Amino acid sequence: MSLNLRTCVRCFGHIRPLVRRPLSSSPFSRRINWTISGAALVGVAGLVYAVKPFLSSEEDVKFKKLKASIGLATMHLHQTELGKASPHFEEALGVVRNELGKRNPGDPVPSEQYVYLWDQLGNIALSLERYEDAAKLYQATVEGLALNNIPRSSRKITELFLKLGQIYAIISDYTQAELSFLHVVEVTTAELRKNGTGPKNRDVVHLNGLAFEGLGKMYVSMGQIENALHMYKYSIDFARSALGPNDAHIPVLLSDMAFTYQSTGRLEEASIAVEEAVQLSAKNNPMVYPTILCNKATITMEKGELEDAQKLYAEAMRIAKKQSDYSAVQEISSNQVILLEKLAARQKEEN
Repeated sequence: MSLNLRTCVRCFGHIRPLVRRPLSSSPFSRRINWTISGAALVGVAGLVYAVKPFLSSEEDVKFKKLKASIGLATMHLHQTELGKASPHFEEALGVVRNELGKRNPGDPVPSEQYVYLWDQLGNIALSLERYEDAAKLYQATVEGLALNNIPRSSRKITELFLKLGQIYAIISDYTQAELSFLHVVEVTTAELRKNGTGPKNRDVVHLNGLAFEGLGKMYVSMGQIENALHMYKYSIDFARSALGPNDAHIPVLLSDMAFTYQSTGRLEEASIAVEEAVQLSAKNNPMVYPTILCNKATITMEKGELEDAQKLYAEAMRIAKKQSDYSAVQEISSNQVILLEKLAARQKEEN
C-alpha cells in the first residue's frame, strides 16, 4: 500500500505540523493533525486480488453485498458526497458488524479475500471520521489475517498497526496508540537490521519514520515535550542516514519539530528548525514549501518581527496561489488577518 505525501496547513495564528492525509482537526487536543497512511480510497477495481481464496456460499453472499456497498460508498466519496456515502457505509457495516467482536470457538475462519474488504471499509470509516468504527474494522482485519496465517510482522499488518496508532491517538487512547506505534517500530527496525549496511527499503524506512513521528505527535498532545522532541530528532537522523539528506520527508519532520518548540515558547529553536525546513523544502519538496513558509512566518510573528512576518506570508500566499493550493491560501489568509490585528494594536500603542 503506497504512502502518500500530501500536506495540509493548519496555522490559525499558530504553526501546525504537516501531514500527508489530514482527517480532522477537532477531535485531537492542540489540533494536531494526523496522517492515516495508506488510507486512500480505492474503487471496486482495487479490490481484486491475485489469488482468490475459497469462499463458502454464505460468505460469498456477504462478500458480494459488502463489495457492492463499498463500491457505492467509494464512488460518492470520490465525488465528495459524504451524505450519500454514509448510508452505503452503514449497509456495509451491518454486513460485518457481528464479525467485529470476540470470536467464539468453532466460528468459521473468514477467507483472506473477505478480510481485506474489512480493511477497505475501515478506510471509508476514516474518510467519514468514524474513528471508533475504523479502529474496530482495522483490528478485526489484523485478527482475520492472523487466522489466515499472515504473520504479525508482515508489511500489511504493520501498516494496519500504524493506522491503528494514529486513530487511537486521535481519540486520545494513548495507551493503545503507543503500543501500536511501538509494534511498527519493532517490526520495521528488525527488518532494516537484517539488511545490515546494505541499501534500505524505502517503504520500510518510511513506516519506521512515520511510527516515530506518530509517537512524537502523541507525546506533544500529552504534554511530554522532551519525549516528543526525542522522537522527532531520531526520525530526522534516521531518515538522513537511511535515505540521504535530500529525502522529501525531512523538511516535513523539521517543520513538525519546529511546531513542538513553538508550542512551548522556545521560539529561537523553532526558528532554527523551520529555517532548515524552508531551505530543504525549496529544493526537494516544493509542494510543502508554501506551508512551511507559512509556519516560518507564524514563528516570526510570535517573535514580534511583524514586518518580516508580513513579507513571508505574502511570499507563501504567492506560491500557494501558483500551485493552486487553495487550502493553504485560506489558512495563510487567516494568519494574515491575525497579523494585521497585531500591527494595528502596535500602531495604537505607539500613538
